[in-house]
Amino acid sequence: MIKVKNLHGTADNKVPNGYVSWLAYWETKTGERATECMCIGCNVSGRANLVGAHVKKVGSLDNKWYIVPLCQSDNMRTDEFYVSEPLALVNP
Repeated sequence: MIKVKNLHGTADNKVPNGYVSWLAYWETKTGERATECMCIGCNVSGRANLVGAHVKKVGSLDNKWYIVPLCQSDNMRTDEFYVSEPLALVNP
C-alpha cells in the first residue's frame, strides 16, 4: 500500500494515443483488470463505477504523476489516503 494525493485540474489531460481511457491505460501498463476502487477501506466495485485517477505519491521526491483506479468519491478527495498497488506511471 502507498500513500497518495489526488491531482486536481487534470481533466484536460488527454489520454495517450492508443488508449480509450485512463482506466484502460492503467490496465495495459499494469497487466491487471480494474474491478474495484484501489483506495484502502473503500468497498466500491464494478468497472462502471471506476475512473483512472491521477495521483501523486506523498513523501516521494520523484514528483511524477500516476494512474490508479478509484471510485468517483475517492477521486474527489482532497486529503492524503492509501491505495493498493500497482500504480501506472504517466509518461511525461
